[in-house]
Amino acid sequence: MKILIVDDEKMARENCLIVLSRTGIDNLATREADSVASALKEIADFNPDLLLLDIQLNDKTGFDVLQAISPRYIPTIFITAYNDFALKAFQVSALDYLLKPFDPSDLTAALLKAHKRIQNDKILDQLDVFRQQIKTNEPKRIVLNTADMLHIIDVDDITYCLADGAYTHFFFTDRKQILVSKTLAHFEGIISSNQFIRTHQSYLVNMRHVTQFDKRNGGFLILPNGIEIPVSTRKKEEVLAHFKANH
Repeated sequence: MKILIVDDEKMARENCLIVLSRTGIDNLATREADSVASALKEIADFNPDLLLLDIQLNDKTGFDVLQAISPRYIPTIFITAYNDFALKAFQVSALDYLLKPFDPSDLTAALLKAHKRIQNDKILDQLDVFRQQIKTNEPKRIVLNTADMLHIIDVDDITYCLADGAYTHFFFTDRKQILVSKTLAHFEGIISSNQFIRTHQSYLVNMRHVTQFDKRNGGFLILPNGIEIPVSTRKKEEVLAHFKANH
């Protein structure tokens, strides 16, 4: 779980880190921010699962952070010295609200409760994808599980997959890449359809993103930005048949 601590007091952030180190939560990663601007930068770069958010941040508030990222929602535990903010905090769906100086055991309890809820929400997301897949012959979304997080991916956004031993690299239209610790054969069984072709031992290609088929020198599929995907000799007829049937 990735947690961003947003507080303008260094000692307050350090106290949170000490409590976090003792929770026993697996795969815990943390970052810190001391202002609205730095919090927004960390949210964009770090993509946290949970915010530990101080309400009073110099001349701004934690509510400014949440307003800036709206309509996105990130589970939030508010921490503040001002009890007057409590009602507003819960109006924006806070997971919890702690009043400074907080008891470490209270923060631990709030963190464990948040961790359980976040894990349950991720499981529900996976179930939604599963329900979608069994309703149609071809999945529209798949879940890619990495060490840090679960990625829920639109299949149409995948340009191609590349085998790397027991791992698979996924490449996307926005040039993002995700490395998953499962074989290409595993994913071929999930997303292989008229849309995807295993053009080579190491490549599974989304044919909707192919712009050209260079038949010279054994054959290459050309994707946007000039990416070339090899086509093995035994797959050449299948690729040609795809183009004849769909173009």
